[in-house]
Amino acid sequence: MSRTTWVTASAASAALLALAGAANAEVVDTREIEETVPVTAGQPLVVIVKNITGSVRVTGHDRDRVEMHATETVRGDLQADVDRARAERGLRTESEPGRVAFRVRRLNASGEAADGDCDCRHGWDDGYDVEYDIEVRVPRGVTLDLATVTDGDVIAEGVSGDFTVSNVNGNVRLSGLAGSGSVKTVNGDVEATFERAPAEATSFTTVNGTLDVTFPENLSADFEFATMQGDVLTDFEVVSLPQEPTVQRTGDRGRFMMRSNRHSAFRVGSGGETHSFHTLNGDIYVRKANR
Repeated sequence: MSRTTWVTASAASAALLALAGAANAEVVDTREIEETVPVTAGQPLVVIVKNITGSVRVTGHDRDRVEMHATETVRGDLQADVDRARAERGLRTESEPGRVAFRVRRLNASGEAADGDCDCRHGWDDGYDVEYDIEVRVPRGVTLDLATVTDGDVIAEGVSGDFTVSNVNGNVRLSGLAGSGSVKTVNGDVEATFERAPAEATSFTTVNGTLDVTFPENLSADFEFATMQGDVLTDFEVVSLPQEPTVQRTGDRGRFMMRSNRHSAFRVGSGGETHSFHTLNGDIYVRKANR
């Protein structure tokens, strides 16, 4: 006598998902990397951190050394893919007087950094992905050059030197700034807070995201704005410069609102260095620090 077994849709779905998970299971290997580089107190120093996949976080401290800690995560279809990834890609430390660099690099057969930058394109045919979450502690006055590309934010806290910061698919968050520089991302927000007004021009750019920058209340500077799909808001008192949009006082705690789909420029106080803010799809906030 034949027997019929009925399986509910939910049970069947669960079984199929379990089978798919088993079929697509990947090999994951994680390890920690640490490096300490002594530096000369009181000498100019540039710290470079160039990641590809993963986050970058830099914090200022009061020590005469640069400390790096990174979590490396390698995912592959096979253990052989993980081994190959470790042979072909790596986070390398390089230093010379006045400069310290932590960069994801292509490796040669001996495991040393190869000439040229790492393209590190982990496509379907590579069989592996390599991700680094990098944390670095630096003397507070250093100049920073920071970048990542995807799956991570770039964060810097308590560093007072100049800065160049870039991301592609992620946010940028900077606090305790006192230097000048540029910040760029493509798909992400930018937040920056200055402890002291920058002495030179600064720029903040994103394509799809919000710009939110806070300056000291005694700032004197010129602002240059551009946004296609968004508003510009500031609680600094401003005077329009030649490209003149409509400036209206709102009921939002005395803020000014400036609506413009083209470039616009304004002066704060007696003017000074030009700080530029460009986004395509997003709002721009320029705030006065609360004391």
